[in-house]
Amino acid sequence: MMIQISRKKWKWIGHTLRKPHNSVIKHALFRNPQRKKTRGRSKNNWRRSAEQELRQIGLRWIRIERQAQDREQWKKTVDELCFT
Repeated sequence: MMIQISRKKWKWIGHTLRKPHNSVIKHALFRNPQRKKTRGRSKNNWRRSAEQELRQIGLRWIRIERQAQDREQWKKTVDELCFT
């Protein structure tokens, strides 16, 4: 079940990264809301969880953005991300 959720998340991220730079959805993925810091542990979001998964296998966002442009390469990357 968790692999299916992870696969869908990464497919959506790839879909979003292929959108034009002025896309609202792409801006939402990279949005960094400026608000007052609250006490306690920071809340986890999709971007942070994705960055954590990337660090585990040694990838960076720059490489992921390039790979997402080629759909066949992206499918291989999603397989690598979901089965490690």
